[in-house]
Amino acid sequence: MLFPQNMPLLRTLKCNIILPRIPFHLYNRNYCHSGAGESFVPFDALVSQRRNEARRSLLVEVAGLPSSVDLHQVCSQYGAVQKMFHYTTRQGSVNKEMILVEFDKAESLERALQSTRSPPIDRIIPVHSPFVWLSASQPAPRNRKANIGSSTDIIQETVPSDEELQLQLSQSRDLSEQIQNVYECQKLTELGSRLRFFTCRQVEVALSGLFPQACILPFGSSVNSFGRVNCDLDMILELFDVSNQDSTQRLVFQAKKSRSAANPRITMQRHMEVISDILDNFVPGCSQVRKILAARVPIIKYRQDLTDMECDLSMANRSGFYMSEMLYLYGSMDKRVRPLVFAIRKWAKDRHVTSPYAGRWVTNFSLTLLVLFYLMKTSPPVIPPLQTLIKLAGDDDVRTADGINCTFLRDLRIVTASDNKQSLEDLLRGFFEFYDKFSFKERGLSIVRGDDFVKPEHSALYIQNPLERELNVSRNVTLEELERLRTEITHARYRLEEYTQHIEEQEQQPWGLLSLWGTSRKPQAHRGLNASIDWQGVFHIQEQETPPTSNKQLNVLPVHAATKSNEKVPSNGEKARNNTKFQPVERTKMLKEELIMPSDLNGLVTKLKRNVVQKNANGRKNKKQKMNKVMYKW
Repeated sequence: MLFPQNMPLLRTLKCNIILPRIPFHLYNRNYCHSGAGESFVPFDALVSQRRNEARRSLLVEVAGLPSSVDLHQVCSQYGAVQKMFHYTTRQGSVNKEMILVEFDKAESLERALQSTRSPPIDRIIPVHSPFVWLSASQPAPRNRKANIGSSTDIIQETVPSDEELQLQLSQSRDLSEQIQNVYECQKLTELGSRLRFFTCRQVEVALSGLFPQACILPFGSSVNSFGRVNCDLDMILELFDVSNQDSTQRLVFQAKKSRSAANPRITMQRHMEVISDILDNFVPGCSQVRKILAARVPIIKYRQDLTDMECDLSMANRSGFYMSEMLYLYGSMDKRVRPLVFAIRKWAKDRHVTSPYAGRWVTNFSLTLLVLFYLMKTSPPVIPPLQTLIKLAGDDDVRTADGINCTFLRDLRIVTASDNKQSLEDLLRGFFEFYDKFSFKERGLSIVRGDDFVKPEHSALYIQNPLERELNVSRNVTLEELERLRTEITHARYRLEEYTQHIEEQEQQPWGLLSLWGTSRKPQAHRGLNASIDWQGVFHIQEQETPPTSNKQLNVLPVHAATKSNEKVPSNGEKARNNTKFQPVERTKMLKEELIMPSDLNGLVTKLKRNVVQKNANGRKNKKQKMNKVMYKW
């Protein structure tokens, strides 16, 4: 690639997110330090810092990376350029080169936008927004001098591919280093965080004419420190904040009364319909706008093509923002929390325990709460329960949202660090061992108390909502998906035990996390009972060849044979879970015997259909015989 002669003014700095680091066990474990070793930054301060960066940023579409020199010279006319980030997004079949420019002051951005012109194309709606593109350069006057004294690096962040990640994990020294590498490779990058707050800023600018105090805050994986690369953007829109107004002022704005003031939900739905039309018709880059107003929390879903992300916008989910703050605090308490969550999420995704689509599966949020609950049950605990943070909360920590008490400690610098010194490998093994023995059928989980309890309802999986404590965040999970989770946990536990017993033989084979990531060939959308499951592939065992049995022989005997006495005979699976003397292969074989195979289910369904047809035929035959008998008597 050829660059202009004045390219030394502007250097390209490729930034790989895999940075050299000291061994994990040498870190200083204090709650007041984050996972990267920096001082703890409160959540409100972090959000305020990102919002200020977005107010000083400009997103420019360029012809290519060499155009960054011209872009820097153009932007330098309005103020000093602090940082420039380059990335590529694909829109249809065309790649677009984008550069995110950050000025040192917000006034510089205002001067640049005032000098920006609209495109000379018919049927174009002129919109004033921080999304622009750089036109072809005009011949510069001879007496014009270039600004030689300024230079800014172009930052390009590279994210490893799946093949590069697997290669790096195979070259790791131990399982703990693998877990740390997964976190470093898949966590949300600096550019990813900036683009998310910048996308929120775009909607604020679009609504600033009528609502100059409008505020859009990201929540969820974008800010809770557990977000991975290319995660979705969840936003909450607040048109105004009455609490920050001075009630002693005598001048009051004229306002229009809502037509459905008696029903706030209908009012919010009408407002969101108008906002969705604005996004669809006027805001640049917004496409595939969809309104989902009948949900419990009405949202607007759309895609922002210029920042390359899927967006969900809501107007009544302030508690979700405080939930993200709570998860951010737990991720900042100990350096092992985030890497462990990332490793288990990656395992759940590749084993199809979780799904990117809404449905009956276990969600990433529920899986994160399972990890946090386990870390509260270790000896000694890695993190404290939420009620401890509630007791330590001060007057500045009081928060409420829609009648929900969201008060808990916000400053972790007064919390004592944990005495737990377990490695990431020990914690990962303990996670699978803990939930392999946990009774999901009878017990529920609560990170508020840090303890389990009897389930108050007949849900397959019960995880208490930390803020709205009368709700179950995993109510959507079906019994089938819970059994899938338990089976995969058992499988992962035994695979890690095999890795420990045969560690010298794993040099040429996938080991550690790579041995847990076997992906299924079946798509995630088809998870019905008729799906064929390869149990040899699931349990990674090799059985001896046995003569095939007919379907009749397979369906004659039940899975567990009934006994004449009333005593409960433990199944092979229960023996395998309770007895640790069995070899991993023997335990997996015994667990397999207590599971119902898909062929059994298909045969059972066929048999039930045959019985129903036979019953209907017998009913019609008996009815006909009765009618003939009555006619004969008559």
